[in-house]
Parts: sequence; structure tokens; C-alpha cells
Amino acid sequence: MSAELRIVGLKYEPAEGAPQVILKASGELAEAVLRERLRSAAAAPVVKNEALLEQLYRLPVDGRIGAELYRAVAVLLAHVLTVEAEMNGDNLA
Repeated sequence: MSAELRIVGLKYEPAEGAPQVILKASGELAEAVLRERLRSAAAAPVVKNEALLEQLYRLPVDGRIGAELYRAVAVLLAHVLTVEAEMNGDNLA
């Protein structure tokens, strides 16, 4: 039996402080969110990281991450920004 699908969405605006949880979903709702994401050209990339998901899923929606997650989320955001830049054909070198 497989585990139920869970997702967490983060928002990061430097002027607003630490990244914020803006979405949490599981099961059929999580599947629906991912399906809808495929229809949007501006959809944020999806990153699979079970350990980080476990920690983020404990936070409330609209909650900001704590200092213990800064490094992990910074690595995640750097990866997302790199992927987005590559998709846009930006030269990162």
C-alpha cells in the first residue's frame, strides 16, 4: 500500500521575511492541485524532498518557516531558481 500523496507550497518574498507556507494538501486534493498545475505555463516547479515535506507539513498555512529550516529551504529555492533560469534560457555562468 502506498503512502497518501501530500504537497506543500511555499512563497518567498525577501521583503516579507522568511518563506511562508501557502498551501498544504493531501490525497485527492493534492492530486487535483498537481493536475491543475500542469495547465499553467507559469506554474512553479515541483521538487520532491520527503524529509523537508515532513517538516513543512507540520507548519500551519500562512506560517513562516523557522531558523531550523532556513538552510534546507535555501537549497530548495536555489534549485528552483536555477531550473527556472535554465527553462528561460538565461545564462547563469
